[in-house]
Amino acid sequence: MPQPVKAVLVTMFEPDGHQLGELTPYRKQFNIKPLELSGCGLDHIYATEDMSLIALVAGVGTANTAVSLMALGLCPEIDLRKTNWLISGIAGVNPNEGTLGSVYWTDWIVDGDLAHEVDIRSAPDDWPIGIFPLGASEPYGPSSLESGLMGRPYQRFQLNPELLAWAWQRTRELELSNPDKLKAAIEEYAEYPATREAPKVDIGASLSAARFWHGPHHNEWAEKWVDYWTNQQSRFITSGMEDTGTLQALSHLNRVGRVSMDRVLVLRGASNFTTPPQGKDAVENLIGDAEPNYPGMVAALDNLGLVGGTILKDWINQPD
Repeated sequence: MPQPVKAVLVTMFEPDGHQLGELTPYRKQFNIKPLELSGCGLDHIYATEDMSLIALVAGVGTANTAVSLMALGLCPEIDLRKTNWLISGIAGVNPNEGTLGSVYWTDWIVDGDLAHEVDIRSAPDDWPIGIFPLGASEPYGPSSLESGLMGRPYQRFQLNPELLAWAWQRTRELELSNPDKLKAAIEEYAEYPATREAPKVDIGASLSAARFWHGPHHNEWAEKWVDYWTNQQSRFITSGMEDTGTLQALSHLNRVGRVSMDRVLVLRGASNFTTPPQGKDAVENLIGDAEPNYPGMVAALDNLGLVGGTILKDWINQPD
């Protein structure tokens, strides 16, 4: 008889040793231990003793998370039909919309990989970027593939609005970590008013792309790309590398009755900005010290644990 599971936590990376990862803030709250599920072929699975909560480190990038979620969802040893899902990870934040340390419940997830792309140096002079929708003939132009295999069904996902509203109302008043060390990083972004606010819980869209992009031109593209694919129903706030793969896997599992898409939440914490401050170029800002620059990572992880942990506790404490 498959074991019913109340909640699944999906994170993407958790380094060995004493380095911080996306599972770290949850390991501090929940007594989870390594779990072996012989029927799914996955490593890096953890669970509470009563199996009310399973936690998965799914891997970085859309392909890794899609494969991992399909494997978990098809595992014959667990029953996920009534399971609640929390996907929790760090992200880049659009400085036009938010700031470091904030956490964002995702209303829409938009794929940033499915597209045509040409070298912008070879594009017409009036093109702002060389990326344009499959089936279109120009950036942000109409697509002939609205309902085909390469069209909208794979390009965007809307999360359950009712569940999203409940999660936001449940967590919006939580007092988030706002350490002094964030101030120096934020001071450089004086031209962006949204970065001056204290970390908070908010709602917005996440752009998911396997490549880690950074810079003002791509940030402008991301804003317009999200606006285009959501029909102006949301705004670009966070940039991640996995969520369309995760949601694609869950949507297929939903079709065969293995999981419910109505029970899925995505939470992203702002660890870095998606574009450099005025006076710095993108390369210098991202890898100027030969290491990726994540000035808000510690605060983002702490706040993910606070907000996400609140929701997970509600779920696993619900009566059977």
